[in-house]
Amino acid sequence: MYRRNSIIIVAIVTVITAVQLFRFQDIKFDYDLTKFFPVNSAETDFFMDYSKKYAWDDDFILIGLYNEDGIFQQDFLQKIDRLSKELRQMEEITSVYSPTTINILRKTPFSSGVITKPYITIDDPEKYASDSARIYKHQELVDRLFARDGKSVGIILGQQPKLGVDECKAVTEKVDNLINEIGFKEAHYAGKCFSQTAYTSLVQSEVLLFVGSSVLMIIFFLFLSYRKFWAIWMPLLVIIITVVWAMGTMIWAGESINFISNIIPTILMIIGISNVIHLFTKYRLLIRKGMEKMDALHTSIKEVGFATIFTSLTTILSFLTLTTSDVDPLIKLGIYASLGLVFAFVLTYTLFPAMLILYKPAHSLAPEQLKEVWQPFLYKIFLWVKAHPKAIVLSSLLVIAFSIYGTSLLKINNHLVEDLKNMDAGRVATGFFEERFSGTRQYELAVNLKDTTKSIFDKEVLVAMEKLETFMEKEFENNYWFSPVSVIKASNRIDHGGNEAYYKLPKSQRKIDKLVREIKKNEKRTSNFPKVYTADEVHARFSGKIADIGSHEARIRNGHLDEFMASEKLTDIFDYKYTGSVHLNDMNGYNVAFNVLNGLLFCVVFIMILVGVMFRSFKMSWIAMVANVLPLLIIAGIMGYMNIDIKIPTAIIFILSFGIAVDDSIHFLSKLRLELNKGKKIDEAIRNTFLTTGKAIIVTSLILSGGFLTLALSSFSGTFYIGFFTSLCLIFAVTSDLILLPALILLFYKK
Repeated sequence: MYRRNSIIIVAIVTVITAVQLFRFQDIKFDYDLTKFFPVNSAETDFFMDYSKKYAWDDDFILIGLYNEDGIFQQDFLQKIDRLSKELRQMEEITSVYSPTTINILRKTPFSSGVITKPYITIDDPEKYASDSARIYKHQELVDRLFARDGKSVGIILGQQPKLGVDECKAVTEKVDNLINEIGFKEAHYAGKCFSQTAYTSLVQSEVLLFVGSSVLMIIFFLFLSYRKFWAIWMPLLVIIITVVWAMGTMIWAGESINFISNIIPTILMIIGISNVIHLFTKYRLLIRKGMEKMDALHTSIKEVGFATIFTSLTTILSFLTLTTSDVDPLIKLGIYASLGLVFAFVLTYTLFPAMLILYKPAHSLAPEQLKEVWQPFLYKIFLWVKAHPKAIVLSSLLVIAFSIYGTSLLKINNHLVEDLKNMDAGRVATGFFEERFSGTRQYELAVNLKDTTKSIFDKEVLVAMEKLETFMEKEFENNYWFSPVSVIKASNRIDHGGNEAYYKLPKSQRKIDKLVREIKKNEKRTSNFPKVYTADEVHARFSGKIADIGSHEARIRNGHLDEFMASEKLTDIFDYKYTGSVHLNDMNGYNVAFNVLNGLLFCVVFIMILVGVMFRSFKMSWIAMVANVLPLLIIAGIMGYMNIDIKIPTAIIFILSFGIAVDDSIHFLSKLRLELNKGKKIDEAIRNTFLTTGKAIIVTSLILSGGFLTLALSSFSGTFYIGFFTSLCLIFAVTSDLILLPALILLFYKK
């Protein structure tokens, strides 16, 4: 009967796996930043409406070109001119704003129209000196098209809105090929399309890297622990099928792989192996004692199964807390990681026993072949803990104090390009724009008149907005903002023959009204300027690029702006609101951090209740809580001392680490409870727990830690931190479970 049922289980699993594998042909990779916007959020809704009024704020490409001999070299300018003209011919490009396409716009007393003249006379090098002097007087050109170092120029391309991954890849290839063909020695790129292409390529390669590295790591530790071929391929097959089922389900549901979900296969492989090892270790131990195969299997499932149910439940609950966040990729990570853990549990107690029943390695299971080498090592640890419980607890208190101070240094912060390490071309390019131009961080401020009977072009309103603009230029270190104020100033300069002295607001309303009529009449001539006001003239936009100061610093500077608005009483005239795709992603950092904190509190309370019920002891609940929270506190302290900020990936570390680390505590306490129920004294029960469960705890922790360490191979700093700090936390956790937890029990728990 057992063999027949085992054959049926293997057949069912094989069919399901084949169906799931068939879906892998439809796997997709995605880099859609809008999916990281808060869901069901008024802020997101506002930005979507804002984008319809003006434009999507990240539909641009920045090209930075460097020439060691300086900008004003004829061959270099000719190349820029050729590049600009050919870029205009690309159907995906909607506008080209470059040093050779900009014109001086001016009126003369003899003409009612606008006369245009290039800023740079490319064919006449003798005029380069005067052209340069004129250019560097115009603040809308400096730090945007012309760097202050005199050796770098920028080209700003408008692109078709909401280009997909394949379309963006095609655009980046065309632009890159064109620049190489023309022969620029040094070119740098920034913008959504180039970032998207780089991220998507990395995600695709890293999925294979993580899975391959994890498989090798698991094989290594399984061989180190069991030294048998069949003891390697059986557990490995279980977790591979787990990953296939989970990823296949994702694909069936139409989900794509992004730089958050690409860690799901690694997580499932690493965590999924834990249940198998605990069951397998107990099974081999019973075989070593001479028990028959079926009896050993029944006993193993009975004794380990109870603990495994709760360890799986706690880990699943930890991941499910991610579904309370406002970030769709995190919600999906929580859902599919939890579903994968359910698959792992089911396969561990169906497929794995079935394979053990069907496979008969008699010589491998002989008692003399399974000499246990862990007992002496574990027994020494037990004796040391038993002899020094007070010293262990006092040392832990010092570690807690050290960690609490480090934790106080943490701050919630997010940089646009920090997800790529410094050696990556994407980070280097962004650094180029940060050093030589105003930066790449898009800043958007929406302005709405309180009195809708007025116009943003009323002089009173323009004067108030000019005060705001002047403050923003100083506070955000950007000497030019696209706004109704800059449009009027530029139009006034045009109306006075291009004289830079008239780049200012006119003194009379009559003059302003005249300029507004001309602006509307000549909209095509101002196509290089983004739309900065609505047709009803009651809504306006301040838009510009600033240095990537990070969300923490941005919040501080926004606070300064709030204080300025209040002190100048500008809010009596108009309301204002921070918005934009960057602002929404900054918001997510805060939201996720607090969601993780709430999720951790929920998990801690759950563990305390679980342990309290197991031992019918409130004191044991607190002992378990201290032992499990300490590793997280240490990690938070280390991150604080290392000046590593809290953001979406680093926030995940704490949920992930706690959900996994608590598993070993549950296994330890579950075995301890069984020993105490047999009437053993507390020290004897702890000793037996060490000698039976200790090996599985160490082996699983080594595999988990080594597996997560493979994520440190990532080019994404966020994924690197997840791998490194989760691995480190698991090492601290196994130390806490085998040293601090028994020390606390010896000192404070009486049966």
